[in-house]
Amino acid sequence: MNISSISSTSISSYSSSSGNDSDTSQLSSQIKNLQKQINTENQSTDDAKTKQIKVQLLQTQIAQIEAQIQQIQAKKSSQNNKSEQTTPTKSIISSNNKIDVQA
Repeated sequence: MNISSISSTSISSYSSSSGNDSDTSQLSSQIKNLQKQINTENQSTDDAKTKQIKVQLLQTQIAQIEAQIQQIQAKKSSQNNKSEQTTPTKSIISSNNKIDVQA
């Protein structure tokens, strides 16, 4: 069995502090490229075992990129939750009436 090389697609780890949409769109673009490679491989003249190995490698790369996207989205969600915390309220007691005032 002779396995020819698979065109390499770099998998970059994005640890951006902002977790902006451009990071996820770049990763999504990589996924689309890998999916095209899977389709190309499925239509190739390679033997079944070679196709299977190549497709599994490409699917593994897709899974890794999807995990990175989830990490970016989780980090972004966490940052949004921190910035959306409500301001503390102060209680003022006046003539036996309790009034809550936003600080």
